[in-house]
Amino acid sequence: MISDVRDGGRRVVGGLLAVAAAGAVLGVWRFFVTTPSGQRLDEIAYEGSTIGRSRLFETAHQVLDVVSIPFLVVVIAVGAGLALLRRRWRHAIAVCAVVGGANLTTQVLKYQVLTRPDLDISTLQDNSLPSGHTTVAGTVAAAAFLAAPPRWRWVAALLGAVYAGGTGVATMIGGWHRASDVVAALLVVAAWLFAALAVLGPAGDDTGRAAPAWVRTADRLARPLLAVVGIGAGLVALLSLLLTTQVTGASRTELMIAYGGASVGVVAVTCLSTLAALQLATRRARGPSHR
Repeated sequence: MISDVRDGGRRVVGGLLAVAAAGAVLGVWRFFVTTPSGQRLDEIAYEGSTIGRSRLFETAHQVLDVVSIPFLVVVIAVGAGLALLRRRWRHAIAVCAVVGGANLTTQVLKYQVLTRPDLDISTLQDNSLPSGHTTVAGTVAAAAFLAAPPRWRWVAALLGAVYAGGTGVATMIGGWHRASDVVAALLVVAAWLFAALAVLGPAGDDTGRAAPAWVRTADRLARPLLAVVGIGAGLVALLSLLLTTQVTGASRTELMIAYGGASVGVVAVTCLSTLAALQLATRRARGPSHR
């Protein structure tokens, strides 16, 4: 009974987090795209991305070249197939829904719903929020997370966070996207993933065997690692944002502060959303009862 109540509570939290993430997408667009102060902050960070681009873009381009429609089809097929092999048909459906839904949402928002007013600040006037490349990478991570067996979900979560966040930063390095585009894309994926987890509910290990001790230890350490990195990066990003509001963005140092803060902001959103997904998806094993 207690387990059922806890599972129900996590479903409710998942639904609330999905709504909050969807609202945050609009909040990011509202401030960083439609207001002069937001556009200015985003533009300074965007100009800062030119620093070191000639040395970094070759690596970034290799990451971005992977993203394509055939790649998405493979991701859906592999993710759903792995879930079906575990006889988890609801997870297979969730993989398809999250990957398809998040990428469709990004395209509709970017080209049909959201606009970018010309405030005589930005060098690029077309709306680019949310980032399509980051959405694809985020849904790859989400598919792996949903398809992975519970005992290995922490591995999928950590690797997925590195891939999704790394792809987002790569689009910034290449000058393809602003930081707000990347953050919005990560939040679109998070909204769909949280909604899926609200429907699926948390799950315990389904192998019928106890996980090795090192697996249980790594699983326990994954959450505090994501929390420390996410909160730390968030505080650094907030400090950078506050400093950027006080500068003109004319010097190299100011540009580096703004760009560095925007990059760690992406890390913060990636880590904290991954942490929330892990918490929603995992049912803790009950300890022995005492009578």
